[in-house]
Amino acid sequence: MVVQYQVRPITRYVVTRYEKQPPNEHGLCASGCSTRGEYDNANVAFEVAYALCKSEHDASGDEVGSMNFIYPERLGDRAD
Repeated sequence: MVVQYQVRPITRYVVTRYEKQPPNEHGLCASGCSTRGEYDNANVAFEVAYALCKSEHDASGDEVGSMNFIYPERLGDRAD
């Protein structure tokens, strides 16, 4: 019998939602981050994140180009 253990890297892509409220009467801002899903494929994660953002944007009634909604970027499109 042969028993072998290995360590293998696994890449996952997590879709998160960050929200920051405007300052209240005391000048304090509330913010939070939540996970919306975990995916094995970067393209699937992008499509899900984009669809979630667009759905929430459309429901808000804000106009196209509103800075209240920041859409995801494909990982290869970042200018980091």
